[in-house]
Amino acid sequence: TSATNRIVSACCNAPMFMNFDRGPHWVSVYRARFQGEIPPLQLRICTRSKPDGVVLPDDLPKYDGFPPSLILRLLAARVAMLLGR
Repeated sequence: TSATNRIVSACCNAPMFMNFDRGPHWVSVYRARFQGEIPPLQLRICTRSKPDGVVLPDDLPKYDGFPPSLILRLLAARVAMLLGR
């Protein structure tokens, strides 16, 4: 009955990614699952969901929800997808 699907590897029970049945058109991935050169992190989102007592480092901008710049980038990507680019 959950709106999310979490994909976990059968061999070691390691999380791979999470997606939504309805809603966002992106897939949330676990950064640690990538190998090789990985683009740097740019920001932290939805920090209001962090457990009590967790202190996040000040190395990146952090937002309680979704920042307007991210929403605009996602909307632009969605329009590009609709136009077949």
